[in-house]
Amino acid sequence: MKAVRTALLMATLLGGARAAAAAPPAAPSLPTAPAPSSDDAPVPGAQALEGKLIAPCCWMQTVDIHDSPIALELRGEVRRRLRAGESEDAILASMVSRYGERVLAVPPGNPLKTTAVILALVFGAAGVGAGGLLVRWRRRARAAESAAEAAPATPATRDALDDRIDDELGTM
Repeated sequence: MKAVRTALLMATLLGGARAAAAAPPAAPSLPTAPAPSSDDAPVPGAQALEGKLIAPCCWMQTVDIHDSPIALELRGEVRRRLRAGESEDAILASMVSRYGERVLAVPPGNPLKTTAVILALVFGAAGVGAGGLLVRWRRRARAAESAAEAAPATPATRDALDDRIDDELGTM
């Protein structure tokens, strides 16, 4: 930034001919995205398979969202192999043989699937139970309302305590 200011100052002091010579070099152009190749064409099932693989460069993200060169290479390989008619299981098996089971986003034997199924069943049962309780409460409320409407109004009975209260209030 300081060099640009110095060049502009010199350009104004020295005049037009020298200003062109003292002008700072043009800013480098921004990198452009690579031209799409045939590997980038959508393939049915490719994104699901890429989501099952972890990028072997950092072991942090799945291949479908990671932008490292090896992840891009694996994406292209998966799409080529799917286009060639290779099965998903065969592709996963070759990736596991190449990189080990760590390349799988959810390794076999992982309790995550079982836990998810159990939690889904528990929450489903809780929802059905809560729905049953609401229905039951509404029925009780409707029955109480209809009983209150159907019952004739009965006069309150008085007892000795009511008479005593009336006497005390009357003397005040």
